Amino acid sequence: MNPTVLLIDKNIAVTEIVKALLIRNGYSVDVLRAGEDVLEYLAEKPVDIIVSDVQSDNANGFQLVRSIRSDPATADIPLVYLTAAASLEDEFEAYLSGADAFITKPFRARDLLAAIDNALNRKPMSTSSGRLAVVQDVARVLACVADERHRLVRQALKQAGFELEFESGLDRAFSRVDRERFHLLICDMTKDPDAVRQVRDFVSHFALAIPVVFLHGKDQAPRIPANDPQFVMVRLPTTPVELAQKIRKAIVDFGGPP
Repeated sequence: MNPTVLLIDKNIAVTEIVKALLIRNGYSVDVLRAGEDVLEYLAEKPVDIIVSDVQSDNANGFQLVRSIRSDPATADIPLVYLTAAASLEDEFEAYLSGADAFITKPFRARDLLAAIDNALNRKPMSTSSGRLAVVQDVARVLACVADERHRLVRQALKQAGFELEFESGLDRAFSRVDRERFHLLICDMTKDPDAVRQVRDFVSHFALAIPVVFLHGKDQAPRIPANDPQFVMVRLPTTPVELAQKIRKAIVDFGGPP
């Protein structure tokens, strides 16, 4: 059974983004707006973990975790603060009140997921977590392309000298990027014509500085802002050598391995 996350935030846009992220990564999600009676809700429906903004209709947003910890029925529920309150005093107050983790907005998806995983398993947060570790001398590339494009991409990555992994669909690819560090994403518009919109929405939500190479046919030229280095267009057909050059340049431009 999937762990259930209670998400508390009065910002509807943020709530929808975080909810989609958590569902994509195997969590069930319940949502409350800030100011609603959390303890009354927990008495009716147990949850595995709470992710909450500090900002609320209460005088002190940190009172939430104090109230949870003071009730024997809810005292053991982990709580992660996800908030725009970014001062050291706020963070100190959060941990003093009994929070398990403190994540500031804007946030990286994998940081929030790691905080939730650690809180559920009662592990201390660590900036040197194995999940966040990156091998700096070899770039990792994730490709979501049609089956007939696998050989082209595989030959190009061999030419470039980078590691390559495939995913079957964009949702699965996004879930991998949520949790892992990749230096570049390859998307095939002949496989998914709506790939540009989906990818742009995804990277903008979490301010991801990951370059993306779009493979497109003659009549599929994507509409993107001019001179945007994050998105590279490669028209098919192309050769492995040409694709390798585009991939290598995109990664280097974003500070990855040469």
